[in-house]
Amino acid sequence: MLIDHFGLYLNMNYKYYFVSLFFMFLCLNPLQAQETISDKKSERAFKKEQRQLRRMNRQYTDSLTYKAEYYQYMLLEDLDTRNFENLGWWQYQYNYYNTIARKDSTNLSQRETIVVEYAKNMIVLMVSMLRRSYDIEANRPAAIRDIPAVVFLLMLRTVVNPLDYASYLALISYSSKMEDYGTALFYLEALLENGYKDLDTLSVLPETGLLRIMPEYQALLEVYLNKGLYGIREEDS
Repeated sequence: MLIDHFGLYLNMNYKYYFVSLFFMFLCLNPLQAQETISDKKSERAFKKEQRQLRRMNRQYTDSLTYKAEYYQYMLLEDLDTRNFENLGWWQYQYNYYNTIARKDSTNLSQRETIVVEYAKNMIVLMVSMLRRSYDIEANRPAAIRDIPAVVFLLMLRTVVNPLDYASYLALISYSSKMEDYGTALFYLEALLENGYKDLDTLSVLPETGLLRIMPEYQALLEVYLNKGLYGIREEDS
């Protein structure tokens, strides 16, 4: 009789043991299922993000091609009409992309990185387009060279590359030749503001003889280079 009770006791304990295991399995299984579902959702979200980034890249590549054609068209229009008033529009275009391109690349998201790279490519596009156009105009024979077009392109080159010192110097020379001393002084000041310090080159710049004896010229040298007329301070003479 005692053995029967003991067997019954063991049998009941085994049942409770297996019931407990089964209960634990039921509790753990939903957690594992949730983790699996969560992993799949994360994977789908990642793949979706990658698809969107590839699509974004394609759109910006197409946009770059479109912009190249659009800017070339606008440039030809401005050259044909001598539209110097449109320099402000070009300045806006450059400033817009330059502001984006100068963003700190640290901690940028993938989307932001694509936008910054696009802006940098736009600046390269504008600089190279203007360089090619300028080379075509400036290298024509003197008899058919379009000086106003050359001047316009030089002005645009200073817009998209503020450190293009050669363009400033050419503008000062061309403007002085045409006796447009206001423009010559404007680009002289812009040149000096951007860090130019080669006084020797300025002192022998073609067509600038009359410009260099103007008080305004002397004042700019005094302010930016601490030099007076012909590069000599009064107290040094």
